[in-house]
Amino acid sequence: MTGMPGRSGRKTFVPTPEQRKKVKALAGSGMPQEQICQLVINPQTDKPLDEKSLRKHFKREIATGEIELHALIDNFMITTILGVPPPAGARAIDNQHARAALLTFFVKTRMGRKESAAVVNEQANKDGKPFLVDDARQRLIDEIDRLRARKEQKGE
Repeated sequence: MTGMPGRSGRKTFVPTPEQRKKVKALAGSGMPQEQICQLVINPQTDKPLDEKSLRKHFKREIATGEIELHALIDNFMITTILGVPPPAGARAIDNQHARAALLTFFVKTRMGRKESAAVVNEQANKDGKPFLVDDARQRLIDEIDRLRARKEQKGE
């Protein structure tokens, strides 16, 4: 496809498959369009595209780049967590610690689960209830405040 002559006598820019692939990958990774333009050269002018031309000629790539990247990453994460063969071209992760860390990350970020804020110590308090670190921290703060107030009363 040679393109039609424009107002200035130049042919209309026609993206190559390689340029489309590059724009999709860069847009998917979150690179600003201003920077992507610097990497897409119009062969008729030997100059980078402007943002308007980038959006006009690569509309689909810009719209789907991030979606496709997320789909690839999600697919890789899930296959790795489950221990099934990864997508074509990807290497399997055999390290069980890495797989467990990936599972923890997935559960926290994609499933909305959170770690408990209170850390339970194996020891129990006087009442036989679990000893909570947050409770102990608050008791220490209260005791320090009480001692500080007593010291101020004595004029020290």
